[in-house]
Amino acid sequence: MKNVLNVKNIYASIGGKQILKDVCFDISENEILGLVGGSGSGKSTAAKVITGLLKPDSGSIELYGRKLSGKRSRKECGSIQMVFQNPESSLNPKYKIGKILADAMSFQLRLSREEIAKRSADLIRRMELPEDTLYRYPGSFSGGQKQRIALARALSVEPDLIIADEPTSSLDVSVQLRMLDLIKEIKEERGLSILFISHDLGVINYLCDRVAVMKDGRIIETGDRGSFFEAPKTEYGRELLSSVPRI
Repeated sequence: MKNVLNVKNIYASIGGKQILKDVCFDISENEILGLVGGSGSGKSTAAKVITGLLKPDSGSIELYGRKLSGKRSRKECGSIQMVFQNPESSLNPKYKIGKILADAMSFQLRLSREEIAKRSADLIRRMELPEDTLYRYPGSFSGGQKQRIALARALSVEPDLIIADEPTSSLDVSVQLRMLDLIKEIKEERGLSILFISHDLGVINYLCDRVAVMKDGRIIETGDRGSFFEAPKTEYGRELLSSVPRI
């Protein structure tokens, strides 16, 4: 299966402090890779480097084998989309949802008004949101609904890869489960590749195909989900797994 993303030997610093150290991993077509590790391990920094929000000190990011430059083109920016833990960071409270989706599509895809309207309506229905969603402001929605809107915005520009950084951690359990199922369904429908970042191993086990473990800015272990949850290769992986409550 072809790799969508290749992260090669990435070193990155913030404020003069080395955060990422020789980070390497890949994501295949139609695959969800779960990136796990403790707080401060470098997971979110890795996401920023991949999306182009942070320039690495060295190393390369490749999308379908093509190296992404430091200054990315409009198409390259649209190819990798982010869903943040807090949807407030990506939804402008001053704009109605219809404008938020339309702005993304008109910038990235240059669609007509009719095409944007149809695609927006289709996305809202697929995200199981109220019919009047496009005419309302972000502040009128619940946390779970806002995350679905953030996911719709990411999907609206037809990305090759979505990075989801703890997108369900602040949601109630029942709301969280439906969000995870939506991600699974959309991944299959669209053949999407997803980097799913979480500290919740239960979520990782439910959703992901493979697991990458990060510690102190390094990837110390990768493997398929079943192998990791049955027998982690590293002591740190075993520590993470042993910390999960069992019934």
